[in-house]
Amino acid sequence: MPYLVHRFAFSFSVLLSLSVLPAATARSQDVAPRVTPTIAGELRGRIVDAARRAPIATATVDVVAAGSGASVARAAAGTDGAFRVSGLRAARYRVRVRALGFAPHELPSVVIGESAGVDLGTITLVAVAVQMQRVVVQERQREVQLAPDRNTYVVHDMPTTRGGNALDVLKNVPSVDVDIDNVVSLRGNSGVVVQVNGRKSPMKPAQLGNFLAQLPADMVDKVEVIPNPSARDDPEGVAGIINIVLRKEADAGRSGGFTMAGGTTGRAEIGGNLGYQRGPMTLFGSYGFLRDNRPRRDSIYRENLYLDPTTFLLERGRRSQVPLAHTLTGSAGYKLTEHDELSADVMYSTRSEAETNTIVYQNLDASRAFTSADDRRSTGTNHEFNFESTLGYKHAFTAKRHELSAELRAFRAREGGPYDFTMHTLAFDGTPEAVSGQESQLGYEHPDQTTLKVDYRWPITSTLRFESGYAGSLQQFHTTLDTRVLDTATTALVADTSRISNFRYDQVVNAGYAMVNALAGKFSLQGGLRAEHATTQFHLYTRGAQYDHGYNSLFPSALVAYNIDDARQVKLSYSTRIRRPDDTDLLDPTPHYQDPLNLSRGNPNLRPEYIRAVELGLQQSSSGATVQVTPFFRHTVDAVRTLRTIDSLGVTTRTFANVATSDASGIDATVALHGGRLGGFVGASAFRQVSNASNLDPGLSARTVGWTARTNASFHVSPTLDLQSLLFYMAPMTIEQGRMASRVRFSVAARKKLVAEQLSLALRVTDPFGASREQTTTIDPRFYQVTERRRVERGVLLSATWTFGKPPKVHDRDEGGGDQGVADTGGR
Repeated sequence: MPYLVHRFAFSFSVLLSLSVLPAATARSQDVAPRVTPTIAGELRGRIVDAARRAPIATATVDVVAAGSGASVARAAAGTDGAFRVSGLRAARYRVRVRALGFAPHELPSVVIGESAGVDLGTITLVAVAVQMQRVVVQERQREVQLAPDRNTYVVHDMPTTRGGNALDVLKNVPSVDVDIDNVVSLRGNSGVVVQVNGRKSPMKPAQLGNFLAQLPADMVDKVEVIPNPSARDDPEGVAGIINIVLRKEADAGRSGGFTMAGGTTGRAEIGGNLGYQRGPMTLFGSYGFLRDNRPRRDSIYRENLYLDPTTFLLERGRRSQVPLAHTLTGSAGYKLTEHDELSADVMYSTRSEAETNTIVYQNLDASRAFTSADDRRSTGTNHEFNFESTLGYKHAFTAKRHELSAELRAFRAREGGPYDFTMHTLAFDGTPEAVSGQESQLGYEHPDQTTLKVDYRWPITSTLRFESGYAGSLQQFHTTLDTRVLDTATTALVADTSRISNFRYDQVVNAGYAMVNALAGKFSLQGGLRAEHATTQFHLYTRGAQYDHGYNSLFPSALVAYNIDDARQVKLSYSTRIRRPDDTDLLDPTPHYQDPLNLSRGNPNLRPEYIRAVELGLQQSSSGATVQVTPFFRHTVDAVRTLRTIDSLGVTTRTFANVATSDASGIDATVALHGGRLGGFVGASAFRQVSNASNLDPGLSARTVGWTARTNASFHVSPTLDLQSLLFYMAPMTIEQGRMASRVRFSVAARKKLVAEQLSLALRVTDPFGASREQTTTIDPRFYQVTERRRVERGVLLSATWTFGKPPKVHDRDEGGGDQGVADTGGR
C-alpha cells in the first residue's frame, strides 16, 4: 500500500505541473446577444410589453440546449420583468420567452462562455388577442435525453420498473440486455463496464448481476449509456460504459418517500428515503429490502459424436433461489466556503440466498433406448455483502468550471457459503434406488479495491478548456474453494485435491490523462490521451504457481461535433479501450461445476483485449421527437472468447482463449418521443461480428449477424394516470461454435397518482405469455448440444409509493462521466 500511495503522489504532482499552461485566447465565431459583465454560467435580462414598455411579471423563460432540443433550465420574471438563470454550462442555447396574452419570442443562438455569462438586455413581447379557457399545465422531465457523448434514460418514474430491481431497469434501456444469469451486455457484447454513480465495481459479472438484482428499482434515478467514452473515463470495457445513477439529492428542508411492492412471483419490496438540506449541509439516505422467488428450469440435449456408436444424454434441472437482500445508502455534503466542498458517500448491502438445485440425467444408446439414469441434488446458502465508501473534495476557482476535485474510494465485498451434494442412481421410472455419492463445498470470493482520483479543469477562454487528471487503483481478488467427496471405504468426506483452490489476483493501475475541449463556431472539438501502467500478479497457492505481467498502454480519444443548425447535429468520435482478464472465472484453472458433466476452467495466460472504436452520430430534434442514428465499428486485438470441448466420458469443458482479432460493425437507431401525451422511445440495433481464430483453430473463426428491436411507449392518459408497455425482440444469430435462438420480452404497466400526487399506485404485468427463455445450440465436430434455460418471469406486481416534501431539483453533480467538448449540447 505505501508503494501505491507513493505512485499516487508522484503522478499527481506531475499532472499539476502540466496543468499550469500559459493562457491562450480565442474568439467565438457566433454572433451572440449584447454581453455585459455577468457571473459565469449566468443568463439574465428583462421582459417588457412592446407597446407600453411595462414589465411582464407573468413571463417565463426556457433555456433549451441547441442540437438536442432538451430543456435545461426555466425561470420566471419578477415584478420588474427581470429574470436570471444561473448554473449553465458553457454551450450554445436557444432561449424561448412566453407570457399569457403575448406572442412567444425565441432567441435562436445564445452562447454561454466558461468565464462570463450573457445579459440579453430588454426583450419585448407583442400582445395578441387570446380566448380564455381552462388549461392544465404539466411539466415533465424528459424520459430520454439524447446527447453527443451519452444517452440518458430517466427511469425513476417508469411504471414498467415499479416493484422491480436494477436489472429490470436496465431491461428498459435501448441496446442493453440482461441474460438469465444476470450478465449485462451492450450491443450484443457482454464486455461492458457497469458503473454505479460513475464508479466501476470490481465485482465480476455474475457477482455484479446478483448485486443489481438486490438493488430495488426505486433507488435508481437514471441510466447513462456511454458507448464511446473519452480519455477522461476509465478505458475498461469493449462495448462502453453503463452508468447507473442512484437517487441521492435533497431539496431545501426535509423530503423523502416510502415504497412497498409485492407480486405473484413471491417478490416483496420495502424501501424508503429521506433527505435534508439546510444552509451548507445536505444529507440523504435510503434503505431497501427485497425478497424474490423465481424458479429456474434448465435442459440439455447432447449427442456425443466422440464415441462410436453415438450416445445421447438428456439432462433436466430445476433450481430454486430465494434471496433476502438489504441495501443501505447515505450521502452527505458540506460547503466549507463558497469555493470548497466536502462530500461523503456510503453504500452497504447484504444478501442471503437459499438455493436448492436438482439435476436429472438420462443416458441413451445409439438407438435412443434408455440405459441408465441418476440425479444430483444440492442445497446451500450463499452469503454476500458489499461495502463502498467515498470521500470527495472539490475546489472551485473564481471562473466558472475552473475546479480541482479529488476522490478517495474503498470497496470491500465477500460472497460464498457452504453447499452439500447428494447423488442417486435412478430406476427407469425415476425412483431413487441408492445413494451413489456425496460431496460438500465451501467457497468464498473477496473482491477488494482502493482508488484515488484527481481531476483538474481549466477554462482557458470561453471557448477553450484544458483538463487533466490522475487515477490510481489497487484491485485484489482472493478466492478459496474446498471440495470434499465421500470415501466409500471409510464413509468419511475426504479432500478432492483436483477441486481445491486458493487463488489471489493483484492488479495495480496508475493512469494520467490530458484533454483539450474547444468551440469553433458550429464545431465542438475534443482531443485527449490517457497513459497507463499496469502490473498484475496471479498467485495459485495450491499449485505453487505465480503469473506476473506488466504492460503500458496509451488510450487516445477524439470527438468532432458539427451543429448544422439548432435542430441537427453530426458527430464523429474515436476511442481506444481495454478489457483486462481480471475475473477469477477467466483465470482460475481449477475446475468449477455444479453439474459434473459441464465443467468450467479458467486460463491464467489470458492477455488483455485492446479495442479501437469509431462512431458516427446523426441527430435531429423537433418539438415532439429526437431521432438519433449511430453507425459504429470496433476492431479488437486478442479478443477473449469462450471455447467448449468434450472428452471420451461425455464431459464438456468451458474455457477461454485469445483469438487473433475480432471486428464488429453495426448501427443503432433511437427515436425518443416527448412533449405530448405519447412518450418513451423506439430503438433498434443491428450488428455484424467477424472473429479470426486462425491462431487457435481456423474452424473456430465465426461470422455473427444479429439485430434487436425494443419499444418502451408511455401514454399519459391524464395528469394523474400513465400507461406504459415494453416489448423487446432479439433475432436468432450465429455465434462461435453454434447459434442462439430468438428471445422475446414483454410487459405492461399502469400508474395512478393520488392525494395531490403524493401517493402513486403502480400495477405491472411481466411476461404475460410465458415467452421468456434462452436457447443455445453448440455445433462441434465431436458433439452437438442444445441448451435451454427458463426463469419464471410471468407475474403481476403491485407497488405503492408515498412522497413528502418538495420535489427533487436537478443538481449539476458530475458522477464521473463528464461532457465531451466545451459545449454540452445534450442537456445533462
